[in-house]
This record gives sequence, C-alpha cells and structure tokens, in this order.
Amino acid sequence: MSIELVLIPVGIVVIQAASSLIEKKEGNTYSIQTVMKRQHLLQKAVQQYGCNVSEINENDYLTEVGDIKIFFRQNEKGIFEAIFDESVKKEDAVEFIDNLHTEYKYLIQQETYERLMQQAHEKGLSLESEEIQQDRSILLTFNINQFD
Repeated sequence: MSIELVLIPVGIVVIQAASSLIEKKEGNTYSIQTVMKRQHLLQKAVQQYGCNVSEINENDYLTEVGDIKIFFRQNEKGIFEAIFDESVKKEDAVEFIDNLHTEYKYLIQQETYERLMQQAHEKGLSLESEEIQQDRSILLTFNINQFD
C-alpha cells in the first residue's frame, strides 16, 4: 500500500489590491503589509534575495538593497510590515515584497518537506518516489509498512 502527498508552494493569496496594503507612516515613510510571520524565514528569504539583514531587536530588522534601506517591523498580530522611504517608488516596493513572498513560500515548502521526511521515517514510511513538478510542487509517494 502506498500514499501520495503533494507539497505545493502555495501562493499567498492577497484579497486586497496591492495599493490598499500600502499605508502612510509618520515622516517620509510608508509601509506595506506582508504575510510573513516567521522571523527566521523572513531573514533567510531576504538573504536569499541577495540582501544583508541587520537585527535591530527581536521584532525589527533592517535590510539594504543598494542604497535603499528597508525596515521590517512585526506588528501586534505577529505579521511583518515593510517600511520604505517615500523616495522609493511604490511599484518598486510592491515588486520587492512580491518577490520576497515568493522566496518565503518556497522556504515554507522546504521546511515542511524536511519535517515531513523526518516524520515519515519515524512513522515507518519509506519513500518510493519523489518528483518535482513544473510548478515547483513536489509529489512524494510513500510505501506504508504494514506491521503484523
């Protein structure tokens, strides 16, 4: 007997238009709400995107893209928002956040894959096949070892 699992790099659906996610902040800044909650994955996504990350404190991070500084702050709901200077075009900021979301969701997929593989081994399942699909989803087929 075998089972198949599909790990899909689920696109993070944003119901609101991108422009409605932009909020004016004090001074010469604005913020864009993200969907990212896990700080270690945010840091890794930013680094994989090619940026350095400086931790300001437990909930705040600073990154730089060229000469542009982007501040990430975790709100009361545990979700990070990105704060940009008004000199950054809003279209560029939204594109940056969209690209960061893509990195973030693949990191979630990778973390889920690793956890699933570990738990499958612990539960006595053996991997029969693994296929990476065109959409970067992963199809896993496990054999279920039956105990008599």
